[in-house]
Amino acid sequence: MRFVLPSTLGAMTHYVASYPARLLQHLLNKATDRGGIGGSNSVDHPPMAATAAEKRCLYEVLGLSLDCSQDEIRSAYKKLALQRHPDKLVQSGASQAEATAQFQELVHAYEFLSDPKERSWYDSHRFQILFADRNAASNSPVPDLFSFFSNTVYSDYSDKGRGFYKVYSDVFSKIYGNEINFARKSGLGLDIVKEAPLMGNSESPYAQVTAFYNYWLGFSTVTDFVCVDKHNAMAEQNRKSRRVMEEENKKLRKKARREYNERVRRLAEFVKKRDKRVIDMGVKRKEEMERKKEEERERKKKLEEERLASLKAYKEAEWTKIEDEEVYVWDETEEKGGEKEELYCVACGKKFKSEKQWKNHEQSKRHKEKVAELRDYWFIQEENQNREEGEAATP
Repeated sequence: MRFVLPSTLGAMTHYVASYPARLLQHLLNKATDRGGIGGSNSVDHPPMAATAAEKRCLYEVLGLSLDCSQDEIRSAYKKLALQRHPDKLVQSGASQAEATAQFQELVHAYEFLSDPKERSWYDSHRFQILFADRNAASNSPVPDLFSFFSNTVYSDYSDKGRGFYKVYSDVFSKIYGNEINFARKSGLGLDIVKEAPLMGNSESPYAQVTAFYNYWLGFSTVTDFVCVDKHNAMAEQNRKSRRVMEEENKKLRKKARREYNERVRRLAEFVKKRDKRVIDMGVKRKEEMERKKEEERERKKKLEEERLASLKAYKEAEWTKIEDEEVYVWDETEEKGGEKEELYCVACGKKFKSEKQWKNHEQSKRHKEKVAELRDYWFIQEENQNREEGEAATP
């Protein structure tokens, strides 16, 4: 089979969208002169991970098709996690760095695709991410961010070299600097751009971390995106045609601005989800919540034990021992000649026409609660009476 690559990225997206993930890597190899098929879409025979410098479709990493289900993603990850564990790869002859890179690639693919929101965004921007080159020259007024939606751009969580905090601090600083430059050149004034908090490092206070992500998750660019205009409306002599051109250009600018805002916010979400400070704080808060729940359970358990101990120690007054008393029977047979006798429950204030009804009532939860309430009431009354008698006897 011979593959013919379309000339434009948009046409390529349309051309490849219906192909399974195993063909995607082949097309990418053709486009970047790598050559060869990257692997199979079968979970039974997954392709080996690429090096950190290469980009592969996340579906390709898991060996799945583009329309796979969440259950298939979880199943493939569990199976591959055992096969690609760094210890096993090192034992099979791979270097420690290569083994770690392969496992990180697998984890990254699972984290991205297991989140429905991130997966949806990835499906919509898959080719931009895969073909993005952060070192390539661009005429765009804004930086290309797609290449940073990958864990291959950082090597650790330091703030130096290719460290997480160094790489993404530089990215967001570049975005902020771009906003400042546009505001200055366009005469909008620097006050229109709100000052961005610093990303910091692993030792930064969490208040700074919160301020940083709040800023970028609510980012709104001041760039006007005139560069995306399709028509040179000013050169058009016909006023009606010029108005149509201006409206079309306006729609294109608005769309580009909206997409860029979404891209920056998505990058902030992507980085926040992988920020060790945020992860550690989430674990800490979860532990604190569990601790408070345990304390509340212990408190309720202690109160219940005290209540039961109090009831057990309570000596019931003679006249309240209903179960030992002879039940009063309201006998109307003498007055009305032959009618059935009725039983009366003092605690519940109910009458019963038969012994069976009475016994059923005695076993009911409501009856037992009423009896307990009655006992508690007279227990309190008796205590109050004893206290009053004690106070009266005291000179």
